[in-house]
Amino acid sequence: MKKLTIFILLLFTFWTTTAFAGPYMTESNFRQWQNLLEPPTEEYNSIRPMQIREWAGYMEAWKNPDNQVEGEKYPETEFIPLDPDGLYASQMGMGGNPPLDEPGSGLVMAWGQEIMAPGSYASAWLFTYGTDPDLTNKTISITVFPPQWGPSGQITQVSFGMIDTYGNIRSWYWNCGPGPGMLPWNTSTTVSIDTTIAGMGAASPPASGYLNTPAFDLTKVLNFIVDENAVWTGGPTPVPPDGVNVGRIWNYWKDLMVMPQNPIANKGYYIKYSQPVQEEEPGIILGWDEKSIYRPDDIPIMADDFLCSDDRPITDFHWWGSFLGWNQSSLPPVLPIAFHIGIWSDVPDPDPLDPTNWSKPGTLLWKHVCTNWTWNFAGFDRHPENLPEFKNEACFQFNQLLNEIDWYYQEPGENVYWLSIAAIYPDNIEFIEYPWGWKTRPHQFNDPAFRIAGAYNQTGLFTWPPQLHDTVSAGNSVLLEENQPWDLAFEISTNKPAYHDEPAPGDIDANGIVDLLDFAQLAQNWLKTFP
Repeated sequence: MKKLTIFILLLFTFWTTTAFAGPYMTESNFRQWQNLLEPPTEEYNSIRPMQIREWAGYMEAWKNPDNQVEGEKYPETEFIPLDPDGLYASQMGMGGNPPLDEPGSGLVMAWGQEIMAPGSYASAWLFTYGTDPDLTNKTISITVFPPQWGPSGQITQVSFGMIDTYGNIRSWYWNCGPGPGMLPWNTSTTVSIDTTIAGMGAASPPASGYLNTPAFDLTKVLNFIVDENAVWTGGPTPVPPDGVNVGRIWNYWKDLMVMPQNPIANKGYYIKYSQPVQEEEPGIILGWDEKSIYRPDDIPIMADDFLCSDDRPITDFHWWGSFLGWNQSSLPPVLPIAFHIGIWSDVPDPDPLDPTNWSKPGTLLWKHVCTNWTWNFAGFDRHPENLPEFKNEACFQFNQLLNEIDWYYQEPGENVYWLSIAAIYPDNIEFIEYPWGWKTRPHQFNDPAFRIAGAYNQTGLFTWPPQLHDTVSAGNSVLLEENQPWDLAFEISTNKPAYHDEPAPGDIDANGIVDLLDFAQLAQNWLKTFP
């Protein structure tokens, strides 16, 4: 019986965007993977087989006693260069045959021969872009399908890591198989890294091993590392996706993503109300889009209720949405020139005991037209009635910070308001190919979101689109099936801290006052050491 341990190394890099500080990217459809394999010129991103000296540097990092290594170490291997035809984009993938521009396609890696001397082997390829992006406060994910071929062998480990511009490495790996804590064979599993955390705890699912070079610089990451190990006893293997490279060892990767985490974190803004998108897994958002356009010939405008529990002003908004039918991580060619944001009074449910009645927005109290909104890619959505492996449109997060003159000051105490957001397009565009829609999410607060379909002004005349002080006259709630309410995804924040955000120095028990109880607690712990 022959034993073959295979390590496939993928190194990716990526680009930055002016719309959000830091990099983000996605490789999720056939064209994107194919463009990496067949760039038009050397100036474009490209994939090539890894050289022996490059692999030796990676292995040396695992052996260096000065590096931090947690869990198991990688075994000794003999490096074998990867054949150029061993890497190809698969339109078929593991879950069907999507169109060329639809998410779901991926990258097949197939190499080796049926007859090889017993031992452990390594093969690798890399993708180099030539930038040094800052990966702080990001989530990085990739989906892997580790096969188990039966008598011929199986994938036993996969790993994910990063290399900075100085060659320093941070990497995690997972065991594959049927046991607890392993990535299951013949199943797509998304592995992700939270870059705000170092060590084993940054990985999800939990990693089996971790490597870190002490000088690793997260702000200057040049490459991603994704590698795999396999045990092969020789003989035929099942046909890989798209039916080429029969008889070789193979594995399948898809949906490489870099996504910013909450962009308002750590910048001096404080959440007043939070109702964000709901992720099933990194990069996969549960929900659909509700079209919301602000102009005379488009109905409805979407709105959702929220609770305002203090009188700090609203200074910025953050919301999620998609462009209906658009599935790329960049924005479509025709964009809104602005967003109309409104805050409405609340009309409570007239009969809470009637399951068919819901509250709705009342009068438009405040409005703002934002023209300097920013955006970042957030992932792909999935309608809750679709199968888990089916992804739909690309989802984006939008952000708008208000000038002080535009802040909204609500009434003291706890109040329910409604937030409406609608895209404004140029008047000369009659047909919008990819219209903007607000992203839904499972129900969180009070009553479901509402489709505003009519309004009347202060004289009682019908008006559209709604203006300041107009009142909702028609519409309906957003329900799925069996009167199941759904909400819209947004966050409202302020630049004024609450007491729990910035308590007074010395207020040890955080009760809002520095008193003798704080002094007593301080005296009790005087000169106490840890632990």
